[in-house]
Amino acid sequence: MAINPNNAHTVEHACYCGTSGGGKTVAVKLLGLIQDGDPVAILDIYGDYLPNRRRKLSGLGGRKVYHYTTRMTFYRAFVEAWSSGKPFAVAYQPQCDSSDDYKAESAWFADLIWKAADGKRRLHVVFEEMAKYMDGTGKASNRIGEIATGGRKFGLVCHFVFQRPTEVPKTLITQAAVLVVGAQQAMIDAKRWAEELDCKLDEIKELGDLNRKRKDTKYYLVKRAGIGNYEQKSLSF
Repeated sequence: MAINPNNAHTVEHACYCGTSGGGKTVAVKLLGLIQDGDPVAILDIYGDYLPNRRRKLSGLGGRKVYHYTTRMTFYRAFVEAWSSGKPFAVAYQPQCDSSDDYKAESAWFADLIWKAADGKRRLHVVFEEMAKYMDGTGKASNRIGEIATGGRKFGLVCHFVFQRPTEVPKTLITQAAVLVVGAQQAMIDAKRWAEELDCKLDEIKELGDLNRKRKDTKYYLVKRAGIGNYEQKSLSF
């Protein structure tokens, strides 16, 4: 169970949303919300944090990530790394055949993170491809929802990664201090983010056009605390 609640911690959760190929994981790796010295645990559904021929995209922005495909091997590696008090980056890549499998494995991962949470320490947690295990926009009543709403005081910094805002509970978006919006595929999603960021719809639509012009660069609108407090960012790799 999470220990040592500390209300002095600020909210640092982040949401990353964009169509397939829109650069969500690129932003997790390169935007700088996770630093080299941070301890990091990743639910890596598709192995996006494995070694990559492009150095900046390999692992976690060039930082090596140790991958595990079974609960026992990940559990042992995570507990040893967390107990050491040193920086680390470990990923759990469950081998799933169905939606029920993804939900079971993500629940196990989230439970482990919650039990390890300690208000005296920071732990960054990345939840990739959330559509695989979340049930749409309804209230997040599972452990991931509890982490989103209560994890701050126990030192957790969450990074929620998904393709569409309709794929995840609104709780995750409203609890985020940073919204990273990449290219959108559906107009309904673009309108939702334009309203959320208080920006012009054309600014959202432009992101896809910019991505197509430069294959080695991804473009985003990044919103931080405050109404209308957003800026366009680009990340080259």
